[in-house]
Amino acid sequence: MNLFLRLAGVSAALSVAACAANGYCLSQQRYDHAASVPPIHGGEGLEVPSAPTALKVPPAPAVDVPYGARVPDPQRPGHTKIECLDQPPPMPSPQALAGAPQ
Repeated sequence: MNLFLRLAGVSAALSVAACAANGYCLSQQRYDHAASVPPIHGGEGLEVPSAPTALKVPPAPAVDVPYGARVPDPQRPGHTKIECLDQPPPMPSPQALAGAPQ
């Protein structure tokens, strides 16, 4: 009986953790309100050299893109799922790939 209670507790904890696995991308991130710093300029009479291979930081987007969003779940009509920007898109099933034209 004691083993059964332990297994039930572990399975309940795992199922709750699985449901909340992507919840982090709907909450505020630490970097959401980070301030940008101006580029470095040379002092009086000095010029900062420009390198053709230097990495440039792109400007901030005009419209904020959410890190995560709730979207309809095609697998379960009437339900939603959480999609995050750091997740790859779902892969097609082997059956769908077998029927695809080549």
